[in-house]
Amino acid sequence: MKKRCSTGIRELDSMLVGGIPRGKTVLVEGGPGTGKTVLSLHFIIEGIIGNPRDPEPGIFVCLDENPDDLIREALAFGWDLVRLSELKMLIIIDAYSGRLGLTPTLPYAIPIGKFSADAVMDRIAEAAKAIAAKRLVIDSISALFDDSRDSDRRNNVLALTALLTRLSMTTIITAELEPLRAGVERYAAQGLIHLDFSVGEQTVVRKLRIIKMRQTMHSMDIIPFEITSEGIKLVL
Repeated sequence: MKKRCSTGIRELDSMLVGGIPRGKTVLVEGGPGTGKTVLSLHFIIEGIIGNPRDPEPGIFVCLDENPDDLIREALAFGWDLVRLSELKMLIIIDAYSGRLGLTPTLPYAIPIGKFSADAVMDRIAEAAKAIAAKRLVIDSISALFDDSRDSDRRNNVLALTALLTRLSMTTIITAELEPLRAGVERYAAQGLIHLDFSVGEQTVVRKLRIIKMRQTMHSMDIIPFEITSEGIKLVL
């Protein structure tokens, strides 16, 4: 098995000297609209279709977005999440609907009134066993832990880290930027990718920077990128 996981974005793999070290957890942080979910979709899709002879089933945990919206967003880039789910290559965990008092329709979901960090982690463990998952996305950890006290947040992040270590999945966790504090998840992750954008008079430029990535050399340049009909394209 290869020691690196491709992100599905060729230029980002180049910046990482081949991709994310296998089995590690990477935090992708940025404000709304910076491309966190799109980058995460690249990562999950690449695991399934990037190596047809030895695909890596994936789990996508929706905490901050309705799964139906995620499915439509992915389809706009040509990624059919429903089809991949039917092939038992992907499980979408709906941790969004029940939290908002809506009745979930997906088989892997958190029911109304049952939302908690422990419930989400239990679902991840069940899904990982069901399809022998190799990749995981949690989008976003901010929605999972933001209502927790600092001490509870730290304990929950450490419990999640222990679960991911036990399951040995390569994981991307997204998070909203926290200008007033550095979230404890920053320190629990082995990698950190920062997304941002600058607004000019007539243009908006999205930017990516790899802040840290353990067990590999990496570029620390600030790289502009675009979101096209095919997904993220870095402008190197």
